[in-house]
Amino acid sequence: MAAGAGVGATLLPSLAGWDGFQAQAPGPAQPPPAGLPAGSLLVLLGTQGGPVINLGRGEAASAVVVDGRPYLVDCGYGTLRALLQAGLRHLDVGSVCLTHLHNDHTADVAALLSHQWTGSRRDPTTVYGPPGTAALVRGAIAFFAGDVEIRSVDEGRTARPEAMFIGRDVQASAASVQVFKDDRVTVRAIENMHYPEAAKAQMAHRSLAYRFDMADRSIVFSGDTAPSANLVELARNADILVCEAVDMARHRQLMAAADAAGPGASIARHVADTHSTTEEVGRMAAAARVKTVVLNHLVPGSNPPGEIPDTAYIAGVRKHFDGQVIVGRDQMRL
Repeated sequence: MAAGAGVGATLLPSLAGWDGFQAQAPGPAQPPPAGLPAGSLLVLLGTQGGPVINLGRGEAASAVVVDGRPYLVDCGYGTLRALLQAGLRHLDVGSVCLTHLHNDHTADVAALLSHQWTGSRRDPTTVYGPPGTAALVRGAIAFFAGDVEIRSVDEGRTARPEAMFIGRDVQASAASVQVFKDDRVTVRAIENMHYPEAAKAQMAHRSLAYRFDMADRSIVFSGDTAPSANLVELARNADILVCEAVDMARHRQLMAAADAAGPGASIARHVADTHSTTEEVGRMAAAARVKTVVLNHLVPGSNPPGEIPDTAYIAGVRKHFDGQVIVGRDQMRL
């Protein structure tokens, strides 16, 4: 009896601290994490370019935190853990903006939504993105349907994911459109140049850049893109441009590989033709007259290990842009 009581005494405090233990029971909302500043904060959660898993950088994800409220931009593999590491609660994320539907930008969407459900988030979460986003959210819900059924029967849960999680397809083109606006931020999107015209003729998928305007500053996310006049227009006079970047030496290697493969689609051709080199980033930043460039979605990044120095990324940008240049790293706060 004493031994059993000892086990119970050990287990019960642990269960009581588990977000899912109350099974959507009513109760006061948790306060935002301590230590977040007033105004806006940019947190880089994943800065690796491409569908690459390594220990140096996570896949693409960033958070804009405005007066303690986090807004997520992209949700590649590792995002959920990166939020925790940054001191941000996944249950507080109510808006997700996907730049496009490549898996290095979406792999943790199902993980985020399913853990919000088991964590008893009470307010809806909306995932915005290019055409196909609503279908992606439906697919994410289907992915964890078994978990929902089991926990509904076994734990008495009543919340339905279909009512909690919403996918919104954003129809953006050469003119920017308002994605959403609340009491802290206005978000606009425009189509960038990640997909060549020949590819777009065969599919409905598109790729977006986003601009977040807050009371204290503006932050633009390029998404994956080749040089884009639309992006330049969206980023006009922004405080920060978070822009993807391919190292110049790596780009030359990709071009050589693409030429060796001959005409037609190839991975090397895709990376070489639909992304931006550091020099191209500098040209766009200068044309848009932004104040600061934060290099993100880095290629090669930490692939392979033995990262190239920051100076190699900065050198190309500096040929055309004389503002501040920051090489992004996971968990960087700006």
